[in-house]
Amino acid sequence: MITKEELGAVVARQRQYEKQRDIGQKRMLAFNEALLSSHALDITGVRRCGKSTFLTQRMRDLGEDWFFLNFESPQLTSLELRDAGRLDSLIEEAGTRNLFFDEVDQFKGWEHYVRQKLDEGYRICLTGSNASLLEGELGTKLTGRHISRELYPFDYQEYLTFTKQLPGLESTQAYMRQGGFPRFLQVMDESIFWELYDDIVYRDVIVHNGIREVESLKKLVAYLIENIGCRFTASKMLESLSVSCASTVSQWCDWLEKAFMFFFIPVFSDSVKKQLLNPRKVYCIDTGLEYAISSRRIPNDGMRFENMVFLALRRHFRNIYYYNGKGECDFVVSDRHAVSMLVQACVSVTQDDMEREFNGLREAMKEFGLTEGFIVTEDQTDVFDVAEGRIHLLPFSKFTTLL
Repeated sequence: MITKEELGAVVARQRQYEKQRDIGQKRMLAFNEALLSSHALDITGVRRCGKSTFLTQRMRDLGEDWFFLNFESPQLTSLELRDAGRLDSLIEEAGTRNLFFDEVDQFKGWEHYVRQKLDEGYRICLTGSNASLLEGELGTKLTGRHISRELYPFDYQEYLTFTKQLPGLESTQAYMRQGGFPRFLQVMDESIFWELYDDIVYRDVIVHNGIREVESLKKLVAYLIENIGCRFTASKMLESLSVSCASTVSQWCDWLEKAFMFFFIPVFSDSVKKQLLNPRKVYCIDTGLEYAISSRRIPNDGMRFENMVFLALRRHFRNIYYYNGKGECDFVVSDRHAVSMLVQACVSVTQDDMEREFNGLREAMKEFGLTEGFIVTEDQTDVFDVAEGRIHLLPFSKFTTLL
């Protein structure tokens, strides 16, 4: 439990900080503002990607007063649902209908309070660092009463604005190595990534889910980091992780994905069973984070570039697969049950790998009846007419403007 005086002191201190805080670079998320009079806006995303900054920006732009509370404060570890009456009192004294709750998933059972305040006519914006924020009871309580959006580290265009660079090969290569975490780009200190790694792996995965096999989980993370862009099967990891059941490894992967550390994409198939039985390809949330914590002595820029192209797509599309036929196509984007885009990622297309890159893409174009395909490169531009249609070679800097 916490006293009203103690809770009020935390609220006042956080409010003072928010009023003085630098609002940073503007972050944009698309949603229907009119719905926020009756729906909660929930923002999820990896730690330190800018969710709190987004809240600050919304509070400053509101033109009205607001009430803010960050539940990750160490002073709030004793906060319980039965303290809701004290918080009600503080909100009433604040005299505002605009509530901003940061890292709300740090408080178990908070879903009841969020729904209560919505029913009372409050406008609510909340954030969390776990994709399971709206699963289970919280999702049930807010069914039909929330708008969900994911926030990522800076995309390429945001990176250019933040670092004051121009689009092109040099900034593309820099972005691939540095990634888009705002704090790192401010100080350029790789210790930022190691602290972030600890927060995600230990706090958001191990502690949050009560994992006891800590060393095995860390080995899994290390393996995934070293194998971005590669196919992954849980059953093949049992011996190296000293785990007896593939379902355990699959569960860990699910928790890592919900903490936004990794993404796992399946093979494209109309059969869900085939998707489940085939290996998935793994990608990291940020190429800068991957580059910093990877132990590879020789950086694999080919896989890192593929990871960067995936992230560009993932910011805009939820349904992304890979195609596996006689050849392979890196990314199959599906929109409303129909394939809408086919993309290969290749640092540069040379005579040695042109046949492989083209054949996989052409096979996918024929399979899905598309007359356009894209090969994203670091700095190449060209157009090739083939029997299936047209293949565009585009530099990453231009490709991102098409999404």
